[in-house]
Amino acid sequence: MRVQLTSKTVGAALAAGLCLSGTVTARAETWFDEQTAGCLMQYFTDSDHVAVRSAIADYTVALRKASIAMHYNNERVVIPAIESPPGSQEAVDAITTASRPISGNAYSDFVKVRNEFEGSYRQGGIEAGYYYSGESDYIGQQVRASVDRDLRGDQLNVSVGASYGWDAIEPVQDDDTNTGASSKKTTHFNVVATQVVTPSTMVRVGVEYNLVNGLQHNPYRNVYAGGTNVPEQHPDNRQRRDLFLKVNQYLPNRSSLKINYRFYNDDWDIQSHEIGTRLSQYLVRGIYASYEYRWYTQGSSYFYRNEYATVNGIDGYRTGDYRMAVLASHLFGVALDFDLEKLEVKVPVLDRMGLRCNYERYFNSNNYSANFLTTQVTYRF
Repeated sequence: MRVQLTSKTVGAALAAGLCLSGTVTARAETWFDEQTAGCLMQYFTDSDHVAVRSAIADYTVALRKASIAMHYNNERVVIPAIESPPGSQEAVDAITTASRPISGNAYSDFVKVRNEFEGSYRQGGIEAGYYYSGESDYIGQQVRASVDRDLRGDQLNVSVGASYGWDAIEPVQDDDTNTGASSKKTTHFNVVATQVVTPSTMVRVGVEYNLVNGLQHNPYRNVYAGGTNVPEQHPDNRQRRDLFLKVNQYLPNRSSLKINYRFYNDDWDIQSHEIGTRLSQYLVRGIYASYEYRWYTQGSSYFYRNEYATVNGIDGYRTGDYRMAVLASHLFGVALDFDLEKLEVKVPVLDRMGLRCNYERYFNSNNYSANFLTTQVTYRF
């Protein structure tokens, strides 16, 4: 048994699970025009029985010529305990290759809490923001800024953005830790153009570039190499690039189609393609359905191997991360949205509500799968 927590697991949890949200809009003092507040509860579990609960709150203030937005997320991750008998080879393998600190009792659940805050200020076509994420062994911070401008009679919008992030990593030291205190820095640039082609067609194209320096492997994970377990080791430098294209098309039968494509590559020799589609269709007044499919494929990094002949791996690098291997994945989704006001529900409170139910199924070629169930309730005041 191998216990793993990956960024894919947490990232997926932010877009899936069981969620309940409400939105409040109210007038306040004359120095701003409008404020909105929302809350969201999400729950996610995957085929490795890793569970993530996220409690999210958002608050936005619209000023006369600007707006301020704040976002908070409290996330609780539970990684199941090792179930193999103590002292067995299965238990030894699970402990030495775990993607979590094995301090205390490896045969009890490991719980990790993360608090995230993001604030932004926008005025005209200029936006600036700050991000903070803190957990017991990892603190991430980022500042970002962007500027956009409408051209050609407001039919074309061009945006240029940049961000700089710095992370402090301090692995649990009472564990069999492979890495001491470390850091990671990320510099990001993007250029995005959005064009209204016809009254029913919109096209968006963009490019992104990331330069990452610092610790980029899991400090708790070992890799079986040369007949023994040695610490995982990834390169400290990585250049990541991607190009994306999105097309939104309104169809005459009260439906819409969204198609997107993304190409990615980096200097670790990983190259990927992603194609996604979403069809939304009104069924009757107040009810519409949406159907989603996403396909993804990638090659492996130059230092990934199923087995390493020596402890040096490939040029001194070794990985136990399946995301560094050849990978193909599929995601299927279906959703139903209900607007009870348009359905003419003549019941106080209910006639001001909306309901969304969504189910997604994800699976990939490296024995990972997940189910996403989302329920969302909104209320208009």
